[in-house]
Amino acid sequence: MVNAKIITLPNILTSLRIFLVPFFLMAMNSKDYSLALKIVVIAGITDILDGVIARKFGQISKLGVFLDPLADKLFLLSIMVTFYINEFVPRWFISVVFIRDVIVAVGWLEMYLRKKKITTPTLLGKISNASQVIIFGYILLSINYPIPSMSYFGYYLVSFLSITSLLQYMLIRLKNEKQRY
Repeated sequence: MVNAKIITLPNILTSLRIFLVPFFLMAMNSKDYSLALKIVVIAGITDILDGVIARKFGQISKLGVFLDPLADKLFLLSIMVTFYINEFVPRWFISVVFIRDVIVAVGWLEMYLRKKKITTPTLLGKISNASQVIIFGYILLSINYPIPSMSYFGYYLVSFLSITSLLQYMLIRLKNEKQRY
């Protein structure tokens, strides 16, 4: 059940994730990749916790339903931009996942502004986002520790998941638009 409460623990955790974005950007800009990795880990933990707490303790709120995907997109887009600038990953890869995320985010925002309806993420969309977080986290790990760098298979797999989930969102959107008429 969705409630109207604003101050809930999940909303505080989600707000913390948004608050961490500029600190991540500063860490990346100053080439403090160890701090950037720690910030990504904290953001990942807060993302998991806010969802678990919201569901388990009935703290799903209208604000949280709006803020959580916004926090996810802000964090992922800031990672993508800094990785693109620093050339930590192939540029084609960042282009694929960035364009997918922008299209999904714009569609989500447009649906909210036009219909006051919040589109719930699909399982494939969640898997796509999780795969992005994992690959970006691994890359930051490989920058900080002597582990093998990301293989091209990883980039292809995450790109495939991104494109497939985008197509799924587009099909859902087309189906919803057809039902209006």
